[in-house]
Amino acid sequence: MKKSLLCFIVAVLVIAFLVVFDYADSEFVEHVTNIQSPIKEQHEASHHNQDRFEQFEPIYDGERVGELVKYLADADIKELKPLIESFWQTCSLRSECDELLMELQNQLSFSKYRLIAEYPAKQREFNQLTESEDFNTSTVEKVERIKNIYMQVWGDIAAELFHEAFSFYDARATLAELTAMGNKLEQREFLAQLKALGQQGKVPSSKNEQYSIAIELLGANMNPSEFSNLKSQLAQHYFSPVKANAVLARQSQVVEQQKTVKSYQHALNEKKAALRTLRATELSHLSEQQWQSHYAAEVKAFRKMFFGELNAPR
Repeated sequence: MKKSLLCFIVAVLVIAFLVVFDYADSEFVEHVTNIQSPIKEQHEASHHNQDRFEQFEPIYDGERVGELVKYLADADIKELKPLIESFWQTCSLRSECDELLMELQNQLSFSKYRLIAEYPAKQREFNQLTESEDFNTSTVEKVERIKNIYMQVWGDIAAELFHEAFSFYDARATLAELTAMGNKLEQREFLAQLKALGQQGKVPSSKNEQYSIAIELLGANMNPSEFSNLKSQLAQHYFSPVKANAVLARQSQVVEQQKTVKSYQHALNEKKAALRTLRATELSHLSEQQWQSHYAAEVKAFRKMFFGELNAPR
């Protein structure tokens, strides 16, 4: 009895770990085996820069409006966008945009005041131009066109005012170019180009991130055997033998975990479907309370059996 209980506890712990993939490997191995593009992560991370301004959306009391005005006065061009948008949300809610603009005019330089005052109109112009633009073209061309619209509307300050958007669009263009290179170049040539782009600051330059990009782009259309060979070659290219072995071992572990979770979910769904069928037929006489008790016991027994078989000696 104690042995069965112990097996069941171990099984529950295993599925908990498998579902969340929370294994205590080294930080290095965990990073490089999370195969997603660091280029994508650049865009996701960009939102963190706005966290300290979100307190101003929206603002209802006069004291905090004063804080916002002070922030607008002190902010440099790269910090202005979220503050300007918060200003217009605030003054619209308070129905006192003219009054607050007059207050700003007395505290800001003319160029900064003009930027804030004209922001809503320019935003409408930008939206109209993007809606009428034909973006049915390559990613690189799309990026060029959208950046041209920013420049057309906002002038020379566009790249700084909307630096996060520009960084995202540039990353998308670079990703498209890398994808095209991955389809055309030999592996050695692609890795050389990727390294050069890293040195130019167009993509992340660390070995960990370059490894992840290469895996994602070179392995996009490979079968499992080819993909496994690619991972081994790239690990040896980027890392020392010890680190390469750790990376490959971790990746193999993750693959097995994913297979186990997928198999478990598939078997569990089949078991639940069979129980629903029984509920509608042979067990239709049970009360709801009796059925729920039977259902829970069956699912519990299934889990115990599944992981008992999984952990049984081979």
